[in-house]
Amino acid sequence: MPRLCSVEDAQRPRVVTPFPAPKIMDLPQFQGEHKESLYWGTYRPQVYLGIRARTPQSLVAGLMWIGVKDGRYFVRHVCQDSDELSTYSWTHHNGRDYGHQVLIDHCMTLATSFLKSKEDGSGYGGDWTVRIDVKSEK
Repeated sequence: MPRLCSVEDAQRPRVVTPFPAPKIMDLPQFQGEHKESLYWGTYRPQVYLGIRARTPQSLVAGLMWIGVKDGRYFVRHVCQDSDELSTYSWTHHNGRDYGHQVLIDHCMTLATSFLKSKEDGSGYGGDWTVRIDVKSEK
């Protein structure tokens, strides 16, 4: 018969021993150009569009708009089921250089595109741009 956990078991401190290996991001294959190519990106979860660098004190860019439902105004920025958008998802994204998404907010369609390139004269991580197209049925 299996042993059930007791209150004493739950209060007993557990010892966690880390695996004695380097962190994956510290391995040589994840350094140099690879690391730099991932510096800027769409790394802001739970917002409809968010761009940032992979540093703690990064510049943060994103999308915010005002939607209308039943004659009332609502600010859209953080993904919420209560927003009742019929569509919001990336239709194309390679996780590094580009992405395209479509957001349908009642009678308004927003299409966002993210593009990043690395050319001579670009800063660390490359240059990036966002394009936002909006179409309204009204």
